[in-house]
Amino acid sequence: MPITETSIKRPIATSMVFLIIITLGVIGFRFLPVDLLPPIEYPQLTVATEYPNVGPEEMEQIITEPIENALAGVPGVERVRSSSSEGRSRVTLEFAQSVDVDVASNDVRAALDRVRGTIPPEADAPRIWKFDPNNFPIVIIGANSDMNLAELTVLLDREITKRFEQINGVGSIDIWGGINREVKVDIKRDRLIASGLSTAQVQQAIARENANLPGGNVNSGLQQLYVRTLGEYESIEQIANTVITTVDSKPIRVKDVSNVSFGYQDLDRVVSIDEKPMVRFGIRKQTGANTVSVAQDIRNEIKQINSQRDDLNLFITTDQSEFIQSSIDNVQNSAMWGALLAVFVLYIFFRNGSSTFIIALAIPISIIATFALLYFNDLTLNQMSFGGLALGVGLIVDNGIVVLENIIRLREEEGEDLETSALIGTKQVAGAIVASTLTTCVIFLPVVFMQTISGLLFQELALVVVFALICSLLVALTLVPMLSSKFLTVKKGMDNKKGKFQKFF
Repeated sequence: MPITETSIKRPIATSMVFLIIITLGVIGFRFLPVDLLPPIEYPQLTVATEYPNVGPEEMEQIITEPIENALAGVPGVERVRSSSSEGRSRVTLEFAQSVDVDVASNDVRAALDRVRGTIPPEADAPRIWKFDPNNFPIVIIGANSDMNLAELTVLLDREITKRFEQINGVGSIDIWGGINREVKVDIKRDRLIASGLSTAQVQQAIARENANLPGGNVNSGLQQLYVRTLGEYESIEQIANTVITTVDSKPIRVKDVSNVSFGYQDLDRVVSIDEKPMVRFGIRKQTGANTVSVAQDIRNEIKQINSQRDDLNLFITTDQSEFIQSSIDNVQNSAMWGALLAVFVLYIFFRNGSSTFIIALAIPISIIATFALLYFNDLTLNQMSFGGLALGVGLIVDNGIVVLENIIRLREEEGEDLETSALIGTKQVAGAIVASTLTTCVIFLPVVFMQTISGLLFQELALVVVFALICSLLVALTLVPMLSSKFLTVKKGMDNKKGKFQKFF
């Protein structure tokens, strides 16, 4: 083959090409994201609607059923599930695996626009979110302090979480178990009835007055100044003095029919560690970010905050990266031990250091070249990709062994010189190893086109095995004959290898 002949005649150029491939593979390995599993997009969308203080039966009638009927006609929907609880409605759509969820979300929005007029205006606008298994918090941090939970919540919300948001790769941060302050308007029922008012009128008056409105533009020479009216409340007294209506030219204010005070939101979640209540917050990573790297930066930031503050102690309660790193390390160690055992077995059979060295060199070069292909195809290092490497280690050496064995045969039996043995020996088996490699690649081809969740999981494993086999084929056709023509120590007419095999068995 021309590629084999060129590699033998130009050993320095061949070495430089493989050095470039190794460099790309090493750099690609450093920048490859590390995650537990490949990114999976589950074909599911959920429409969530909030309508506070409304019972489950009413939510079913006025919210869930209209939305469910409207979404049933969205193209590609295979199953519709819904649930209604107090103040909450959930409608879940499951699509066929081949459906693009982003396109389907546009169809869902169009369907929701058609029923928006039937939803009560007091209800929140329906929200659409898609299921993403990689969107769960990678690190959950607990905060322990002697200050009360309300002050601790404000500190975490306004200062501590802002520092974590600046870390590269950090997405959103959610605080759990905190206590948030709110303004409470406790209606006095007897005064409200005596005034002939309703709670809706009180609510409308407060909402009407608590707003910033545009006031147009004012010309000042050649400049136009934007004017707006500031109407948002700045104190409790302003809320209490809000006029609801006027009776006999006398205003009835909010404070006349209610008590206005600062309070705290009702707790729907209590977090306690060692029977002591505290606050914790979960940190999610950005899409495509390296989970292990982001978690390490978070741990460094925790150490820095704890060293700077005496009134706060942050500690990690859950760290997804530890399990990921442990899983990746186990698979990586299995691949390394598999490669070492393969080299050991080869040495037992070859009983020749140069032959074993040539084949052993093909293993890391093929794997490193595979890392470059992973990087340029936007794949990640995970259990599946490392599992593909571990599976491919045993297949990587096959092509090189076939080529090297034929080169040694020509050297021993025909007495050809090293270059001629390397060139002719590779040409004689080139068709066989190409056919063998393509046959093995075709076996994994159906996995690439599987549209099930399990198929998505094993796609990267199949791609990695195919990448590794292609790299091993390239090494067998170029690097192995080039090294054999320069470093093979088998002498002309040597027949002692056969004797060694017989003695060994």
